[in-house]
Amino acid sequence: MSADGAPRAKWLLAVAGVVLAIVVAVLAVVYRAVVGDDDGPQFAPVQVAEGFPPVLPPSFEGPSAATSAPRPPKLSPSSSREPSRVAGPARGKPITDYSACSTGRTVIFKATFAEVFAYRHVFIDTDADPKTGFAVPESGSGFGADFMIENDVLYRSTGTDWAWAEVEGVTPLAGATGLTYRWQLQPGYGVGDVVFSGSDGETTEELYTPVVPVRGC
Repeated sequence: MSADGAPRAKWLLAVAGVVLAIVVAVLAVVYRAVVGDDDGPQFAPVQVAEGFPPVLPPSFEGPSAATSAPRPPKLSPSSSREPSRVAGPARGKPITDYSACSTGRTVIFKATFAEVFAYRHVFIDTDADPKTGFAVPESGSGFGADFMIENDVLYRSTGTDWAWAEVEGVTPLAGATGLTYRWQLQPGYGVGDVVFSGSDGETTEELYTPVVPVRGC
């Protein structure tokens, strides 16, 4: 190479370097104008239509304790119900299948009660005189009870009001099957007419049967 060629080569290399630097600078400016200053690519934000709530991502924490707890089983109507006291006739007929008969040696009284009454009465009119003995209400033409059986005790009337004296040594109750009761007395205590009655002992209401004459068994 000649002495004049060496300086020319150096000058060409310097010019090429300057041109390359300018090109790199221009490309950098263009890149920043297009891409932006952030490192990652830029995207326009998505606009949510007005009136619609944003959709949230699902939670991966699992169901809460409130939703995962098992529900108690529902009770059937029959299991929530309490049982009735006693099955029997309707309230309109609280005393049924009542009767009074005499064998000549024993007078037998029988009645079926629809409810568990606290007091079961058998009123006995032995002289057919409504002016003597306890005046039984709702007896129609009048009924004077000279004797009364209350549950398993026999009483003698001492007046027209509620006045009684116990007859000692007599146990009238002969037996009971369910709510059907059977009493028996000697003829001296049981001839005449009879009225059966039931009372709960808590109210003034007392339920009576019609007058039943004592007939032969």
